[in-house]
Amino acid sequence: MASLAARHPDAGDVLISVQHPPTITVGRRGAHGMIHARSLDLPGRPPLHVDVHEVPRGGSVTWHAPGQLVVYPVLRLTRLARPLGRPPLGDLPAYARALERAMEATCTAFGLATRGRPGFAGLWLDERRKIASLGVAIQSGWTTHGIALNVCPHLAGFDLITPCGLDGVEMTSLWRELDELGLPRPPLETVEARLLDELAARLTLGVDGELA
Repeated sequence: MASLAARHPDAGDVLISVQHPPTITVGRRGAHGMIHARSLDLPGRPPLHVDVHEVPRGGSVTWHAPGQLVVYPVLRLTRLARPLGRPPLGDLPAYARALERAMEATCTAFGLATRGRPGFAGLWLDERRKIASLGVAIQSGWTTHGIALNVCPHLAGFDLITPCGLDGVEMTSLWRELDELGLPRPPLETVEARLLDELAARLTLGVDGELA
């Protein structure tokens, strides 16, 4: 991301979709005291060491692992249609809401109702259960970092931290909640394709390449 954000302002926008190995990241509002352990015990496996990285995004402490869709949009915010591209710098809160709504629409497409929680970033089922995290930054006019939607990761990894720095939060996943509802589990690749479509629909350029 750092190299992409160092490009010329006329360079093209990029959406990076990845799944990280077991990793803990600490954002600008996080602290290492929110990390309780760095070794994950899974049934039938040897203890797994977990790397910790400090990152220059908004938000606190979170867990990444296979089965979690992580998307990093590297975009010129001012090129996007209003209200996201409102001059002179773009509307970062509106951009964050667009990312949350893309994740919400993705979950809805598979039968799970989610929502934002006023005053708290990410995507929630209620006041306690959270299914997705959000942490963004602006670097030289480019958006960096992004979103993490839990589809089917090992949720035990969240026990290593205080998720998002909030006591009492329970991290959940799309598969777990669909199981509770008796609904089918969509393949991870299907969820990823839908999420990228929902993001692309909300992160559009202004008319004729200018701000709308």
